[in-house]
Amino acid sequence: MSWKGLQKAINRLPHQMLSKKAEVTQDSEFMALEKKFTSNIKVVERLYKDTQTYRDSIAAAMMHQAAMASYLATVYDPHLGATAVEGVVQKRVPTTSADATQAVNDAEAALGYCRDEVLPELDALDRDVTRPLLELLDISKVIGKTIVKRSHKLIDYDRHRLALAKLNAKQDRSFSEEKQIFKTETALDTATQDYEYLNTMLKDQLPHYFQLQAHFIEPVFENLYQIQARIYGIIYARCYELINANPQHFVTTQMGIEDGFQYRKSQYDVRAEMENMDLLKSGGKAWLAASGGANNSRLSLKERAALREREQGTTMSIEAAPPAYGGSSHHTIGQQQQAWGGPSSPPPPSAIANRSQPNSKTAVHYVLALYDYQAQADGDLTFRKDDKIELVERTADQNDWWTGKLHGQTGIFPGNYVSEL
Repeated sequence: MSWKGLQKAINRLPHQMLSKKAEVTQDSEFMALEKKFTSNIKVVERLYKDTQTYRDSIAAAMMHQAAMASYLATVYDPHLGATAVEGVVQKRVPTTSADATQAVNDAEAALGYCRDEVLPELDALDRDVTRPLLELLDISKVIGKTIVKRSHKLIDYDRHRLALAKLNAKQDRSFSEEKQIFKTETALDTATQDYEYLNTMLKDQLPHYFQLQAHFIEPVFENLYQIQARIYGIIYARCYELINANPQHFVTTQMGIEDGFQYRKSQYDVRAEMENMDLLKSGGKAWLAASGGANNSRLSLKERAALREREQGTTMSIEAAPPAYGGSSHHTIGQQQQAWGGPSSPPPPSAIANRSQPNSKTAVHYVLALYDYQAQADGDLTFRKDDKIELVERTADQNDWWTGKLHGQTGIFPGNYVSEL
Protein backbone atom coordinates (compact mmCIF):
# COMPACT_ATOMS: atom_id res chain seq x y z
CA MET A 1 0.00 0.00 0.00
CA SER A 2 1.29 3.47 -0.89
CA TRP A 3 1.56 6.34 1.58
CA LYS A 4 -1.40 8.09 -0.01
CA GLY A 5 -3.48 4.91 0.22
CA LEU A 6 -2.54 4.52 3.90
CA GLN A 7 -3.69 8.07 4.62
CA LYS A 8 -7.02 7.41 2.94
CA ALA A 9 -7.49 4.20 4.93
CA ILE A 10 -6.81 6.09 8.18
CA ASN A 11 -9.32 8.81 7.22
CA ARG A 12 -12.00 6.21 6.47
CA LEU A 13 -11.44 4.21 9.66
CA PRO A 14 -13.46 6.46 12.09
CA HIS A 15 -16.46 6.43 9.78
CA GLN A 16 -16.30 2.63 9.39
CA MET A 17 -16.14 2.14 13.15
CA LEU A 18 -18.71 4.75 14.26
CA SER A 19 -21.26 4.80 11.45
CA LYS A 20 -24.55 3.02 11.94
CA LYS A 21 -25.90 0.46 9.50
CA ALA A 22 -28.90 2.67 8.70
CA GLU A 23 -26.59 5.50 7.63
CA VAL A 24 -24.77 3.40 5.01
CA THR A 25 -25.95 3.76 1.42
CA GLN A 26 -27.52 0.52 0.14
CA ASP A 27 -27.83 -0.50 -3.51
CA SER A 28 -29.79 -3.77 -3.67
CA GLU A 29 -29.18 -4.23 -7.41
CA PHE A 30 -25.41 -4.02 -7.03
CA MET A 31 -25.43 -6.22 -3.92
CA ALA A 32 -27.18 -8.99 -5.85
CA LEU A 33 -24.63 -8.73 -8.68
CA GLU A 34 -21.71 -8.75 -6.22
CA LYS A 35 -23.07 -11.87 -4.50
CA LYS A 36 -23.39 -13.66 -7.84
CA PHE A 37 -19.88 -12.60 -8.84
CA THR A 38 -18.41 -13.95 -5.58
CA SER A 39 -20.26 -17.23 -6.00
CA ASN A 40 -19.03 -17.63 -9.58
CA ILE A 41 -15.43 -16.99 -8.54
CA LYS A 42 -15.65 -19.72 -5.91
CA VAL A 43 -16.98 -22.18 -8.49
CA VAL A 44 -14.19 -21.36 -10.96
CA GLU A 45 -11.53 -21.69 -8.23
CA ARG A 46 -12.91 -25.06 -7.17
CA LEU A 47 -13.00 -26.30 -10.76
CA TYR A 48 -9.41 -25.17 -11.23
CA LYS A 49 -8.20 -26.92 -8.06
CA ASP A 50 -10.16 -30.10 -8.81
CA THR A 51 -8.70 -30.20 -12.32
CA GLN A 52 -5.18 -29.93 -10.92
CA THR A 53 -5.90 -32.66 -8.36
CA TYR A 54 -7.34 -34.93 -11.05
CA ARG A 55 -4.31 -34.40 -13.29
CA ASP A 56 -1.82 -35.11 -10.50
CA SER A 57 -3.74 -38.19 -9.32
CA ILE A 58 -3.96 -39.75 -12.79
CA ALA A 59 -0.28 -39.06 -13.47
CA ALA A 60 0.74 -40.62 -10.14
CA ALA A 61 -1.51 -43.64 -10.73
CA MET A 62 -0.07 -44.29 -14.19
CA MET A 63 3.53 -43.97 -13.01
CA HIS A 64 2.99 -46.16 -9.95
CA GLN A 65 1.06 -48.83 -11.86
CA ALA A 66 3.75 -49.05 -14.53
CA ALA A 67 6.46 -49.28 -11.86
CA MET A 68 4.51 -51.97 -9.99
CA ALA A 69 4.15 -54.04 -13.17
CA SER A 70 7.90 -53.72 -13.73
CA TYR A 71 8.58 -55.01 -10.20
CA LEU A 72 6.21 -57.93 -10.70
CA ALA A 73 7.93 -58.83 -13.95
CA THR A 74 11.23 -58.90 -12.07
CA VAL A 75 9.80 -61.07 -9.28
CA TYR A 76 8.34 -63.57 -11.76
CA ASP A 77 11.36 -63.53 -14.07
CA PRO A 78 12.17 -67.22 -14.82
CA HIS A 79 15.80 -66.52 -15.73
CA LEU A 80 17.51 -67.40 -12.48
CA GLY A 81 21.15 -67.09 -11.58
CA ALA A 82 21.75 -63.87 -13.51
CA THR A 83 23.43 -61.03 -11.65
CA ALA A 84 20.88 -58.48 -10.48
CA VAL A 85 21.32 -54.97 -11.85
CA GLU A 86 21.89 -52.31 -9.21
CA GLY A 87 18.60 -50.74 -8.13
CA VAL A 88 16.48 -53.62 -9.47
CA VAL A 89 14.54 -56.04 -7.29
CA GLN A 90 16.45 -59.32 -6.81
CA LYS A 91 15.01 -62.29 -8.67
CA ARG A 92 13.34 -64.99 -6.62
CA VAL A 93 14.42 -68.62 -6.57
CA PRO A 94 11.20 -70.57 -7.38
CA THR A 95 10.51 -71.13 -11.07
CA THR A 96 7.45 -69.64 -12.73
CA SER A 97 5.11 -71.28 -15.22
CA ALA A 98 5.22 -70.04 -18.79
CA ASP A 99 1.61 -68.78 -18.80
CA ALA A 100 2.12 -66.86 -15.55
CA THR A 101 5.27 -65.29 -16.92
CA GLN A 102 3.40 -64.32 -20.07
CA ALA A 103 0.58 -62.78 -18.04
CA VAL A 104 3.03 -60.69 -16.02
CA ASN A 105 4.84 -59.54 -19.15
CA ASP A 106 1.50 -58.63 -20.75
CA ALA A 107 0.57 -56.63 -17.65
CA GLU A 108 3.87 -54.77 -17.77
CA ALA A 109 3.38 -53.93 -21.44
CA ALA A 110 -0.29 -52.92 -20.98
CA LEU A 111 0.40 -50.58 -18.06
CA GLY A 112 3.42 -49.14 -19.86
CA TYR A 113 1.21 -48.38 -22.88
CA CYS A 114 -1.38 -46.82 -20.54
CA ARG A 115 1.22 -44.51 -19.07
CA ASP A 116 2.62 -43.50 -22.47
CA GLU A 117 -0.85 -42.84 -23.90
CA VAL A 118 -2.39 -41.08 -20.89
CA LEU A 119 0.40 -38.60 -20.15
CA PRO A 120 -0.10 -36.68 -23.45
CA GLU A 121 -3.79 -36.39 -22.56
CA LEU A 122 -2.79 -34.75 -19.30
CA ASP A 123 -0.76 -32.22 -21.28
CA ALA A 124 -3.92 -31.48 -23.27
CA LEU A 125 -5.78 -31.08 -19.97
CA ASP A 126 -3.32 -28.38 -18.93
CA ARG A 127 -3.59 -26.65 -22.29
CA ASP A 128 -7.37 -26.79 -22.80
CA VAL A 129 -8.73 -26.69 -19.23
CA THR A 130 -6.28 -25.59 -16.55
CA ARG A 131 -4.74 -22.66 -18.42
CA PRO A 132 -8.08 -21.13 -19.55
CA LEU A 133 -9.43 -21.39 -16.00
CA LEU A 134 -6.34 -19.63 -14.70
CA GLU A 135 -6.81 -16.85 -17.25
CA LEU A 136 -10.45 -16.48 -16.19
CA LEU A 137 -9.36 -16.15 -12.57
CA ASP A 138 -6.90 -13.42 -13.55
CA ILE A 139 -9.73 -11.50 -15.24
CA SER A 140 -11.90 -11.96 -12.16
CA LYS A 141 -9.16 -10.48 -9.98
CA VAL A 142 -9.25 -7.27 -12.03
CA ILE A 143 -13.02 -7.03 -11.58
CA GLY A 144 -12.60 -7.79 -7.88
CA LYS A 145 -10.21 -4.86 -7.51
CA THR A 146 -12.79 -2.60 -9.16
CA ILE A 147 -15.45 -3.78 -6.69
CA VAL A 148 -13.11 -3.03 -3.77
CA LYS A 149 -12.43 0.42 -5.25
CA ARG A 150 -16.19 1.03 -5.50
CA SER A 151 -16.61 0.10 -1.80
CA HIS A 152 -13.90 2.62 -0.85
CA LYS A 153 -15.60 5.37 -2.85
CA LEU A 154 -18.90 4.47 -1.17
CA ILE A 155 -17.27 4.98 2.24
CA ASP A 156 -15.92 8.39 1.13
CA TYR A 157 -19.35 9.36 -0.22
CA ASP A 158 -21.13 8.38 3.00
CA ARG A 159 -18.65 10.04 5.39
CA HIS A 160 -18.60 13.33 3.44
CA ARG A 161 -22.40 13.26 3.13
CA LEU A 162 -22.91 12.70 6.85
CA ALA A 163 -20.27 15.30 7.77
CA LEU A 164 -21.96 17.93 5.58
CA ALA A 165 -25.37 17.12 7.06
CA LYS A 166 -24.02 17.67 10.60
CA LEU A 167 -22.44 20.99 9.66
CA ASN A 168 -25.59 22.24 7.94
CA ALA A 169 -27.67 21.24 10.97
CA LYS A 170 -25.91 23.86 13.15
CA GLN A 171 -27.79 27.16 13.57
CA ASP A 172 -24.87 29.35 14.54
CA ARG A 173 -21.76 28.60 12.55
CA SER A 174 -18.35 30.15 12.89
CA PHE A 175 -16.16 31.31 10.03
CA SER A 176 -14.02 28.17 10.22
CA GLU A 177 -17.15 26.03 10.11
CA GLU A 178 -18.28 27.88 6.99
CA LYS A 179 -14.91 27.11 5.42
CA GLN A 180 -15.27 23.46 6.49
CA ILE A 181 -18.69 23.31 4.82
CA PHE A 182 -17.15 24.55 1.58
CA LYS A 183 -14.35 21.97 1.71
CA THR A 184 -16.76 19.14 2.59
CA GLU A 185 -19.09 20.08 -0.28
CA THR A 186 -16.16 19.93 -2.71
CA ALA A 187 -15.00 16.53 -1.36
CA LEU A 188 -18.57 15.22 -1.44
CA ASP A 189 -18.99 16.29 -5.04
CA THR A 190 -15.80 14.41 -6.04
CA ALA A 191 -16.69 11.31 -4.02
CA THR A 192 -20.22 11.30 -5.49
CA GLN A 193 -18.91 11.37 -9.03
CA ASP A 194 -16.39 8.57 -8.38
CA TYR A 195 -18.89 6.38 -6.58
CA GLU A 196 -21.66 6.81 -9.13
CA TYR A 197 -19.25 6.14 -12.01
CA LEU A 198 -17.95 2.88 -10.55
CA ASN A 199 -21.36 1.79 -9.27
CA THR A 200 -23.06 2.43 -12.62
CA MET A 201 -20.27 0.79 -14.60
CA LEU A 202 -20.38 -2.37 -12.49
CA LYS A 203 -24.16 -2.64 -12.65
CA ASP A 204 -24.09 -2.22 -16.43
CA GLN A 205 -21.15 -4.53 -17.23
CA LEU A 206 -21.36 -7.32 -14.63
CA PRO A 207 -24.45 -8.92 -16.30
CA HIS A 208 -22.57 -8.88 -19.63
CA TYR A 209 -19.56 -10.41 -17.92
CA PHE A 210 -21.71 -13.25 -16.56
CA GLN A 211 -22.92 -14.04 -20.07
CA LEU A 212 -19.37 -14.09 -21.44
CA GLN A 213 -18.25 -16.24 -18.53
CA ALA A 214 -20.93 -18.83 -19.30
CA HIS A 215 -19.82 -18.97 -22.96
CA PHE A 216 -16.21 -19.24 -21.81
CA ILE A 217 -16.81 -22.06 -19.32
CA GLU A 218 -18.90 -24.23 -21.64
CA PRO A 219 -16.09 -25.35 -24.03
CA VAL A 220 -13.66 -25.65 -21.11
CA PHE A 221 -15.99 -28.03 -19.29
CA GLU A 222 -16.61 -29.98 -22.51
CA ASN A 223 -12.85 -30.35 -22.98
CA LEU A 224 -12.55 -31.65 -19.41
CA TYR A 225 -15.27 -34.23 -20.01
CA GLN A 226 -13.83 -35.40 -23.33
CA ILE A 227 -10.29 -35.71 -21.96
CA GLN A 228 -11.57 -37.73 -19.00
CA ALA A 229 -13.51 -39.98 -21.34
CA ARG A 230 -10.42 -40.57 -23.50
CA ILE A 231 -8.28 -41.35 -20.44
CA TYR A 232 -10.79 -43.86 -19.07
CA GLY A 233 -11.16 -45.36 -22.54
CA ILE A 234 -7.40 -45.88 -22.85
CA ILE A 235 -7.20 -47.56 -19.46
CA TYR A 236 -10.24 -49.73 -20.14
CA ALA A 237 -9.00 -50.82 -23.56
CA ARG A 238 -5.58 -51.88 -22.27
CA CYS A 239 -7.01 -53.69 -19.24
CA TYR A 240 -9.67 -55.40 -21.38
CA GLU A 241 -6.99 -56.61 -23.79
CA LEU A 242 -4.85 -57.86 -20.90
CA ILE A 243 -7.72 -59.77 -19.26
CA ASN A 244 -8.90 -61.40 -22.47
CA ALA A 245 -5.37 -62.49 -23.34
CA ASN A 246 -4.90 -64.15 -19.92
CA PRO A 247 -8.36 -65.22 -18.67
CA GLN A 248 -6.98 -67.97 -16.43
CA HIS A 249 -5.12 -65.41 -14.30
CA PHE A 250 -7.88 -62.77 -14.05
CA VAL A 251 -10.92 -64.72 -12.86
CA THR A 252 -12.02 -62.19 -10.20
CA THR A 253 -12.56 -59.18 -12.46
CA GLN A 254 -16.35 -59.54 -12.29
CA MET A 255 -16.35 -59.85 -8.47
CA GLY A 256 -16.25 -57.23 -5.78
CA ILE A 257 -12.99 -56.55 -4.00
CA GLU A 258 -13.90 -58.53 -0.88
CA ASP A 259 -15.51 -61.36 -2.84
CA GLY A 260 -12.46 -61.62 -5.07
CA PHE A 261 -10.16 -61.77 -2.05
CA GLN A 262 -12.20 -64.53 -0.42
CA TYR A 263 -12.24 -66.49 -3.69
CA ARG A 264 -8.46 -66.27 -4.05
CA LYS A 265 -8.07 -67.27 -0.42
CA SER A 266 -10.31 -70.31 -0.89
CA GLN A 267 -8.24 -71.39 -3.90
CA TYR A 268 -4.87 -70.98 -2.22
CA ASP A 269 -4.39 -69.65 1.32
CA VAL A 270 -0.95 -68.12 0.94
CA ARG A 271 -1.00 -66.50 4.35
CA ALA A 272 -1.60 -69.79 6.14
CA GLU A 273 1.23 -71.45 4.26
CA MET A 274 3.60 -68.57 5.01
CA GLU A 275 2.84 -68.85 8.71
CA ASN A 276 3.73 -72.56 8.56
CA MET A 277 7.14 -71.93 7.02
CA ASP A 278 10.14 -72.66 9.20
CA LEU A 279 11.43 -69.18 8.45
CA LEU A 280 8.48 -67.68 10.34
CA LYS A 281 7.81 -70.26 13.05
CA SER A 282 8.60 -69.29 16.65
CA GLY A 283 9.47 -65.77 15.61
CA GLY A 284 11.74 -67.00 12.83
CA LYS A 285 13.78 -69.37 15.06
CA ALA A 286 12.14 -72.72 14.34
CA TRP A 287 15.49 -73.90 12.98
CA LEU A 288 16.74 -74.10 16.56
CA ALA A 289 15.24 -77.56 16.97
CA ALA A 290 17.43 -78.84 14.14
CA SER A 291 20.58 -76.99 15.21
CA GLY A 292 20.86 -77.59 18.92
CA GLY A 293 17.78 -75.79 20.26
CA ALA A 294 18.43 -73.55 23.23
CA ASN A 295 22.02 -74.84 23.42
CA ASN A 296 22.98 -73.45 20.03
CA SER A 297 26.16 -71.46 20.53
CA ARG A 298 25.25 -68.91 17.86
CA LEU A 299 22.61 -67.42 20.13
CA SER A 300 23.44 -64.90 22.77
CA LEU A 301 23.33 -66.01 26.39
CA LYS A 302 20.27 -63.90 26.95
CA GLU A 303 18.38 -65.55 24.07
CA ARG A 304 19.37 -69.03 25.26
CA ALA A 305 18.24 -68.19 28.78
CA ALA A 306 14.83 -67.02 27.55
CA LEU A 307 14.35 -70.16 25.47
CA ARG A 308 15.31 -72.43 28.36
CA GLU A 309 12.93 -70.68 30.70
CA ARG A 310 10.06 -71.17 28.24
CA GLU A 311 10.90 -74.83 27.70
CA GLN A 312 11.50 -75.78 31.33
CA GLY A 313 9.08 -73.35 32.97
CA THR A 314 11.59 -72.65 35.73
CA THR A 315 13.40 -69.55 36.90
CA MET A 316 17.11 -69.48 36.42
CA SER A 317 19.44 -68.68 39.28
CA ILE A 318 22.15 -66.21 38.38
CA GLU A 319 25.58 -66.71 39.97
CA ALA A 320 28.18 -64.12 40.73
CA ALA A 321 29.96 -62.79 37.69
CA PRO A 322 33.68 -63.21 36.97
CA PRO A 323 35.82 -60.29 35.86
CA ALA A 324 34.68 -58.39 32.77
CA TYR A 325 35.33 -60.30 29.58
CA GLY A 326 35.89 -58.41 26.32
CA GLY A 327 36.72 -61.17 23.87
CA SER A 328 36.33 -61.21 20.13
CA SER A 329 32.94 -62.93 20.05
CA HIS A 330 29.86 -61.39 18.50
CA HIS A 331 28.43 -60.15 21.86
CA THR A 332 29.73 -57.53 24.26
CA ILE A 333 30.46 -58.22 27.88
CA GLY A 334 27.69 -55.79 28.90
CA GLN A 335 25.12 -58.01 27.19
CA GLN A 336 26.71 -61.15 28.65
CA GLN A 337 26.69 -59.94 32.25
CA GLN A 338 23.09 -58.81 31.99
CA ALA A 339 22.00 -62.23 30.80
CA TRP A 340 24.19 -64.70 32.74
CA GLY A 341 26.82 -62.83 34.68
CA GLY A 342 29.42 -64.79 32.71
CA PRO A 343 31.54 -64.50 29.59
CA SER A 344 30.31 -64.15 26.05
CA SER A 345 29.19 -66.96 23.77
CA PRO A 346 31.80 -68.93 21.80
CA PRO A 347 33.23 -67.24 18.73
CA PRO A 348 32.45 -68.46 15.20
CA PRO A 349 34.53 -71.26 13.67
CA SER A 350 36.59 -68.72 11.72
CA ALA A 351 37.72 -67.11 14.96
CA ILE A 352 38.60 -70.51 16.48
CA ALA A 353 40.62 -71.43 13.40
CA ASN A 354 42.75 -68.33 13.87
CA ARG A 355 43.91 -69.29 17.35
CA SER A 356 47.62 -69.77 17.79
CA GLN A 357 49.03 -73.17 18.74
CA PRO A 358 51.06 -73.74 21.95
CA ASN A 359 54.71 -72.95 21.61
CA SER A 360 55.74 -76.59 22.02
CA LYS A 361 54.00 -79.63 20.64
CA THR A 362 55.54 -81.95 23.23
CA ALA A 363 55.28 -79.89 26.40
CA VAL A 364 52.00 -79.95 28.31
CA HIS A 365 50.78 -76.66 29.77
CA TYR A 366 48.21 -76.30 32.53
CA VAL A 367 46.06 -73.45 33.79
CA LEU A 368 44.27 -73.04 37.14
CA ALA A 369 40.53 -72.25 37.24
CA LEU A 370 39.78 -69.05 39.15
CA TYR A 371 35.97 -69.37 38.96
CA ASP A 372 33.34 -72.01 38.36
CA TYR A 373 32.21 -72.23 34.74
CA GLN A 374 29.15 -74.19 33.58
CA ALA A 375 29.01 -75.06 29.87
CA GLN A 376 26.36 -72.96 28.18
CA ALA A 377 26.48 -74.60 24.77
CA ASP A 378 27.73 -77.69 23.00
CA GLY A 379 31.52 -77.58 22.85
CA ASP A 380 31.97 -75.63 26.13
CA LEU A 381 34.16 -77.10 28.90
CA THR A 382 32.69 -77.30 32.41
CA PHE A 383 35.02 -76.87 35.41
CA ARG A 384 35.11 -75.80 39.05
CA LYS A 385 37.28 -73.32 40.87
CA ASP A 386 40.84 -74.59 41.52
CA ASP A 387 40.57 -77.27 38.80
CA LYS A 388 43.83 -77.89 36.94
CA ILE A 389 43.02 -77.74 33.19
CA GLU A 390 45.31 -79.02 30.45
CA LEU A 391 45.74 -76.24 27.88
CA VAL A 392 45.27 -77.50 24.32
CA GLU A 393 45.36 -74.18 22.47
CA ARG A 394 45.11 -70.53 23.31
CA THR A 395 45.34 -67.02 21.84
CA ALA A 396 47.57 -64.14 22.81
CA ASP A 397 44.60 -62.28 24.31
CA GLN A 398 43.40 -63.52 27.70
CA ASN A 399 39.99 -61.98 27.00
CA ASP A 400 39.29 -64.65 24.37
CA TRP A 401 38.13 -68.27 24.12
CA TRP A 402 40.76 -70.93 24.79
CA THR A 403 40.61 -74.69 24.34
CA GLY A 404 41.34 -77.06 27.23
CA LYS A 405 41.02 -80.65 28.45
CA LEU A 406 39.65 -81.83 31.80
CA HIS A 407 38.49 -85.29 32.97
CA GLY A 408 38.83 -86.61 29.43
CA GLN A 409 36.57 -83.86 27.98
CA THR A 410 37.88 -81.26 25.53
CA GLY A 411 36.10 -77.91 25.07
CA ILE A 412 36.42 -74.16 24.94
CA PHE A 413 36.28 -71.73 27.87
CA PRO A 414 36.91 -68.02 28.55
CA GLY A 415 40.58 -67.22 29.09
CA ASN A 416 39.90 -64.70 31.87
CA TYR A 417 38.41 -67.51 34.02
CA VAL A 418 41.86 -69.12 34.52
CA SER A 419 45.38 -68.31 35.57
CA GLU A 420 48.51 -69.72 33.98
CA LEU A 421 50.69 -72.04 36.05
